[in-house]
Amino acid sequence: MIIPCFNAEDTLYRCVDAVQSVDYPKEDFEVIIVNNGSTDRTYRIATGYDIRVIGKRKNVRYSEAMSIGAKNSRYDNLLFIDQRTVVRKDILKNIEALNYSPIMSGELNVDKYRSDHDTFMYQIYSRLYSPHYPQSRYKNELWITKKNFRKVSKNKAMLFLEKELFNKLAEKSFDFDGGTDDIFRKIVYDLNYRILSHTDVNVQFIGDLKVKTNREIVENGFKWAKRYLKKFNVFSFLYYSLHMSVITVIVVYLNYALPVLILIYLLFLIYLSDSKKDFWIMFKSAPGEIIRFYIGTIKFLTGRS
Repeated sequence: MIIPCFNAEDTLYRCVDAVQSVDYPKEDFEVIIVNNGSTDRTYRIATGYDIRVIGKRKNVRYSEAMSIGAKNSRYDNLLFIDQRTVVRKDILKNIEALNYSPIMSGELNVDKYRSDHDTFMYQIYSRLYSPHYPQSRYKNELWITKKNFRKVSKNKAMLFLEKELFNKLAEKSFDFDGGTDDIFRKIVYDLNYRILSHTDVNVQFIGDLKVKTNREIVENGFKWAKRYLKKFNVFSFLYYSLHMSVITVIVVYLNYALPVLILIYLLFLIYLSDSKKDFWIMFKSAPGEIIRFYIGTIKFLTGRS
């Protein structure tokens, strides 16, 4: 098990405690923490456990930290675990029973109501990746292929693959940063593998214990725009079409623009919500979420970093 870490003091205790509690012969697996230039107490916390810790003073790309862990691993099978993830005790036994590589977690057990932000994002994902999100409502086994690649959420909380496959990815200089699907795209499209997403290897993604700040949401909007608005595609088409629609409503229905926009907004919230509770949380939080995310996209389009 390889845990690349950067400033992980908020969640590392729970992550490592869970890893050390895994029900599997201790002589048949190892735990490696790659401390990726952390400036908080991550290294001190990591060295407090009886596990291998590889320290780097300079922060490098997440994919490079993964490669450092892989090169130092004594085993041919690699299980990468996000520092904000709590694994189940039976994870290694279930991976062994599935007898396949690569595998990712089919369920994150995200607390939908932990914060208004979590509720908002949960509802967005459930519509964006319907019917596959959350996977437990769909089915236990989901094969990610070229055919359904865009319709499935690819999480990085846990990724299991053979070292030989990882080395092929490393040769292609994959990306695991910024919320991109690059590593999964290379697995599926370049190497012609299917990815098995299975709920038997579900994990709990605890995320940062602090609620996301305004700045982080703006940065997410910037990253999203950088990824999707560089060229013409379905996302850029919808993005600009939405702007044109709003401008049209304001110009054509000047006297009714505000009521019409409010009606559209309420219909949007109704579409996203599964219950009255969801609706009222979304009604309260969505304006701020949308505005901050939108500011991030504008920053990208205007060339501001």
